[in-house]
Amino acid sequence: MEFTSTKTSAFSFDDPALRKNLLEHHIDGVSFFDDECLLNSVECIINHDRADNVDEIDPGQEAKKIISGPNSLPDNLPYLLHQITCVLNCQCSKEGDSNKTSLEILQLLTNYTWEDKIVIILASFVVEYGQYCLFAKLEKSNQLTNLVALLKKIPDHTDDVYENMKSSFEAIMGALRVSIKVTRFIAKFRTSFRAKYMANEAKVMIEARNHIPIAVYWMTRLVVACASHYSVIVGNTTEISYTETRSITKLEEKITEIHTSFEKQFDECNIHIEEKKRIRYVEKLKVVLNQNITHMGNLSVLQTILKRKKDESRLVSCEGDKKVDVEVLKGKTVLLLISGLKITEEEITKIGTFYRERSREKAQYEIVWVPIVEKMSEDDEKTFNDWKCKMPWHAIEHPKYVKPGLVKYAREEWRYSEKSIMVSIDHRGKVVHEDSYSMMCTWGNAAFPFSRTREEEQWKTLREWSLKFMVQQTTQKMSEWVKENKYICLFGGDDYEWIKKFVNEAKRVAGEAKIELQMVYIYKKNTREDHMTQITQTLSSTGVEVWEKSTSINFWKRIECLLYSKFHQGVKESERHPFLREAMNMLALGDHDKGWGLISQGEGAGLKKIAKANGDMILKAFEGYSSWSSSETTLDFTTGLHDHLARLARDFPHHCNRLTIPGIEDILGTMLCGECNQPMEKFIMYRCCVE
Repeated sequence: MEFTSTKTSAFSFDDPALRKNLLEHHIDGVSFFDDECLLNSVECIINHDRADNVDEIDPGQEAKKIISGPNSLPDNLPYLLHQITCVLNCQCSKEGDSNKTSLEILQLLTNYTWEDKIVIILASFVVEYGQYCLFAKLEKSNQLTNLVALLKKIPDHTDDVYENMKSSFEAIMGALRVSIKVTRFIAKFRTSFRAKYMANEAKVMIEARNHIPIAVYWMTRLVVACASHYSVIVGNTTEISYTETRSITKLEEKITEIHTSFEKQFDECNIHIEEKKRIRYVEKLKVVLNQNITHMGNLSVLQTILKRKKDESRLVSCEGDKKVDVEVLKGKTVLLLISGLKITEEEITKIGTFYRERSREKAQYEIVWVPIVEKMSEDDEKTFNDWKCKMPWHAIEHPKYVKPGLVKYAREEWRYSEKSIMVSIDHRGKVVHEDSYSMMCTWGNAAFPFSRTREEEQWKTLREWSLKFMVQQTTQKMSEWVKENKYICLFGGDDYEWIKKFVNEAKRVAGEAKIELQMVYIYKKNTREDHMTQITQTLSSTGVEVWEKSTSINFWKRIECLLYSKFHQGVKESERHPFLREAMNMLALGDHDKGWGLISQGEGAGLKKIAKANGDMILKAFEGYSSWSSSETTLDFTTGLHDHLARLARDFPHHCNRLTIPGIEDILGTMLCGECNQPMEKFIMYRCCVE
């Protein structure tokens, strides 16, 4: 068992023989005294000469704390300290076995807890050290002090001999400070974890408990080594009695490894507890949200979700950043906007438009932002505050106040990932839609009260896919064109040469067909700023209207929301629902590398009233206009173009379309290609792309 000064491998708690020996002389029990007060005093004595601790630690005040209560210290503490000191002094005066000495000391404290044992052992040594320092610093004008100091060979604190000793003392005290840190961790394992979250049978707690005896043993070995080294410093003996005397640094490294291990175990215990708390909260939330609440209001549900502690609201009004009580939401439909910091300004603006108009449209609801952020950096703090200032609704005061259990519930039950969702809770406290955000984007406040029932009603009002439906919530000019039954051309793409050619060909064909064509360019969802500038310059002299970035983003976002809304209704396969198929086809076109084009007239109601294709295909149709223009005698322009594009898709089958739909992980059904109407192969795409 002897510890040597040779380089050893990393410390391990795996020593069954030692653990068995230690446990044979230990009786489990409760702490007999306030070991925290005694440990504070030990620390004060050790730090007494440290300039950086003078202001923060007052030994006199700590002493008052110890004697403030009748049960602070055990009655036999002086006797215990004397016993341990005798063992240390006896072994320091002759060649000894540090392992045997350590076990002998621990056997003196059989009936004490492991925490009590090491605190008393530390105290027994620092009392000796403290007495030495005290006599060195007392005025030698007192005859008794002078005589005792003379007999014990204690130099005056102003003496060079005492100054030389201080550096040696500091090496010992530095090692003991590490032991104090470990001792505080042992206390934390006993006091920091509530039984309902951390059962004694928990694996992490069993492991920590098993390591404590080994830790106490090695800290005792360190005290023995420090005592031996101390005896040499003060001149009680002329030779080093133990190997430990030459190896305090090695022992300190061992105790430091123990401290690191306890830190890791303590963190694991906290992780275990947090997971237990999340599980308990999720179970509680399930009960609250699934109970029969037809006779109750929404307040109990909202308090469970939004309050951090009893009677403590963490809700703020974003405008003015003032705390408000959850009571302001009582009896109203509440939409929980759950998102990370990647929520966009376009989303906030769009939702804000509907929110500000809710009273005029008799939609009585409130919105609460629930920000989900795993770890907050300084940049995240700024982003969070910037977003909050732009929101006209309510929010949880800070992401740190969002309960981890709520995040777990949102991910598992409401299927929140990175895409913003809006959970609708009605005035009774019932969740009526797990993501009503798509409803709001599609129908605005007409979707109030944002329930599944209302969503089904809204879909029933739509008889067929139309251009009018697609371009809702875009621009006033677009609404006028639709109302005036104008021919409208929507197009997009990042290839500048293709854009020029498309505009020229579209105008040429419109001229030959003798129709007035209103052309609108729509940016891709993630077009870079430099591309936008170049595209604007390319189209500046063509008379083409270029939608702003926000309008373009909202256009694509609304079509995405159409998909989400249909998926909420359980519709998975595109061939079974024309709206789902058309929405997917539009998104596939918008994702095309070169470009795309769409032409319709007025409302464009009906699938043949909308002609659309990718860039190459629609240009080919324009170039061959003469071959299908005769059909206009019986068909209108858009129907003729639609039929010709269908023929081209059959005659030129080679093409490659792709579709990227963020936030949908459960598309189990079949997707049909918008050009050839054949089933598309399904892949999962992870994409990080700025253009």
